[in-house]
Amino acid sequence: MDICLDTPLDRARAKCAEIERELRKSPDFHLYMLTSSRNDRTRMEQLLMEIPEFRLWHMLMKSVEGFEPGV
Repeated sequence: MDICLDTPLDRARAKCAEIERELRKSPDFHLYMLTSSRNDRTRMEQLLMEIPEFRLWHMLMKSVEGFEPGV
């Protein structure tokens, strides 16, 4: 697998994917990903922020979203 990590954005995306693979082992994370209600999702984020990996993943996802085309 040849992954080009030339830019900080590419490295951030790769790190997000790596962290997400680990987080997907948690049932709480699965529930968070399935939650569609904004209020419920916000409440779950507050609880999951206690997990350092989730906090890092969340911050990276928010920063990467700002660079996505069409956002």
